[in-house]
Amino acid sequence: MTRNPLPHDSGYAMPPHQPYYPPLPTYYRDVTFQIVFFTADPERVRAIIPEPLEPARDGLCAAFTVDVPFSSDYGPFQESGVMERITYRGVPGFYCSHVLLNNVRAIVSGRERWGTPKVFADVRLERHGNTLLGVTRMDGIEVMTVRSEWGKPAAADDMPPLFPAYRLKIIPKADGLGFALKQLVTAEPTEVVTHMHYRGTGQVAFHPAAGLDLTALTPLRAGDAFHQVASYTESYGKVVYDYLNPIG
Repeated sequence: MTRNPLPHDSGYAMPPHQPYYPPLPTYYRDVTFQIVFFTADPERVRAIIPEPLEPARDGLCAAFTVDVPFSSDYGPFQESGVMERITYRGVPGFYCSHVLLNNVRAIVSGRERWGTPKVFADVRLERHGNTLLGVTRMDGIEVMTVRSEWGKPAAADDMPPLFPAYRLKIIPKADGLGFALKQLVTAEPTEVVTHMHYRGTGQVAFHPAAGLDLTALTPLRAGDAFHQVASYTESYGKVVYDYLNPIG
């Protein structure tokens, strides 16, 4: 029997002979975003921001719910999460601390590629008249509710920019405690076409559950809400800091 070993440089994801997700880019079409800004206790925000990122002094955060009707690699899914405003080397951005969604293939891809902290949850984005309601449940328990009013058309610069958006990518060692890989990664969409952009009001509520407790980020004050419908392309990100080889 002839043996054909797998070449050492073959494959880009597991299993290398048949990766669980296809190579980039991924195309998204007519995606609905619900984004509500709010202010949390700055000290509690600081506790979840990894160095060398610096949390913003005002504790500004953003909660989001997303409805993806079409993606070329994963099919449709719904997603939610929380981001916190930071600066890195003097440049403002956001840190992506929690992401929840209902598509396993997209979860695996996001965690393995960029370190996006994706976990499985039941996410729904509903429209009731002029109101958008985003509800996220884990194991049947409601953990986050985002409610917003549709509002009026907004200019592109009305919304605080969410990019660059940073993730903390960690791969644990196989043979003991510690990190095999630990990096700060940034990624953002390209070829963005915004079909709709509205500004309104919103509220965010967190509820504790065994698998997730975001109540440390309980809003002190609600900010603006934004609703977007956009199409875009998802491609490669960038490693901006390597904790195991901290040069520069």
